[in-house]
Amino acid sequence: MNTKALIRFGYVVFTYLMLPLICLHLLYKSLGDSNYLKRINERFGFNGIPLNTEIIWIHAVSYGEVKAASSLVYRLIKRYPKKQILLTTYTPTGSALIQELFGDTVRHVYLPYDLNGAVARFFKWANPEISIIIETELWPNFFHYCGKLNVPLVLASACVSNKSIKLYRMLLGLFQEAVSHGIVVGAQTEEEAKKFIFMGASESRTFVTGNIKFDYTTPDGLVEKAKEFKQEFALDKQIWVAGSTHKGEEKIILDAHKRIIKAYPDTLLIIAPRRPERFQSVQNLIDKRGFLSVSRNKNIQISETTQVILADTMGELPMYYSASSVSFVGGSLLKTGGHNLLEPASLGTPIITGPVLFGVEEIANMLQANDALKIIHNAEELSTIVCQLLADSGHREKMIKAARKVVDKNRGSIQKLLNLIVPLLKS
Repeated sequence: MNTKALIRFGYVVFTYLMLPLICLHLLYKSLGDSNYLKRINERFGFNGIPLNTEIIWIHAVSYGEVKAASSLVYRLIKRYPKKQILLTTYTPTGSALIQELFGDTVRHVYLPYDLNGAVARFFKWANPEISIIIETELWPNFFHYCGKLNVPLVLASACVSNKSIKLYRMLLGLFQEAVSHGIVVGAQTEEEAKKFIFMGASESRTFVTGNIKFDYTTPDGLVEKAKEFKQEFALDKQIWVAGSTHKGEEKIILDAHKRIIKAYPDTLLIIAPRRPERFQSVQNLIDKRGFLSVSRNKNIQISETTQVILADTMGELPMYYSASSVSFVGGSLLKTGGHNLLEPASLGTPIITGPVLFGVEEIANMLQANDALKIIHNAEELSTIVCQLLADSGHREKMIKAARKVVDKNRGSIQKLLNLIVPLLKS
């Protein structure tokens, strides 16, 4: 047995030994969201009757990756109307967004766990013509089967966080085996391309295609929907949004809002937690801090005294960004790292973020270099910047124009990816 085969054998054994923990993790996730237990068969590769058409398989792990992939999916649907687009995710939020964006025009299943038997069943069922993975999902068994079955594999908008690369270095042999099967890498940057080459990807099949998030297109009717929302729910209030927030950030945001409404009493805060299982705990925190609030999910008409809206519905964050005078992007005040900055940049709102920006650091640097981004560290700084922007429409407009300039300058990743994907497909 050669070294690569031995490494792979060890990984296969390890994954099966981890099966009890995998099941416990699934049960734990289901406590916050019961949807994790629905269609559980798919998580182990049991999908029923095999698909019988040419399949373009795209994997986008969760909500953010699905949104990033949406422009590419639309382009592929238009170009290949006779082929079936199969979209896989790991999370129910990703699944819900697929339904919202594409309806019945694509097929969705949950990607099974990276267990050898489950992966084998998935490939037998799907028999994909090509596999496209959005951003970074390095699953050795899936990669191995793509190589074994001669399924072209494209890593689209590929990136590896500095946090993750430390793990990959510790398991370098395993990941070298995983990416050595003729994988095509469309990396976000030169630096990301070097990381994949270091892990074993072929230099001749590794390209810099940019970040597909720059190609985000505003959904039809979104601007009009945002205007209607403001008229119906915001009354004459100025809105600021805290989007994709995590546990620990809401306290800072609410502390900032206390300061803001002292200076500008007619200001409305919309909090959109990252994970739906946290909606109730965030509502409890809002109530505990004494804010007059309403829940978006309950569709309660706000009053003149409403100070906070809890955005406890899915898929509406772009509308909130479009409707807001200022937006804060979460994950950035914690070790989580920041979330998508390009969505609010494309939707015409000044952007504020915290200092923890791994995963979006390059984009943040671009925006900051063009005076299109404000970075804060605490509630006091957040409230100060929000108040300054609320008071100065000229400053807001400058930031909006600067952000759009950065976005427009870096568009084109989708076409570069298509240039890699199309030659790998049957006509």
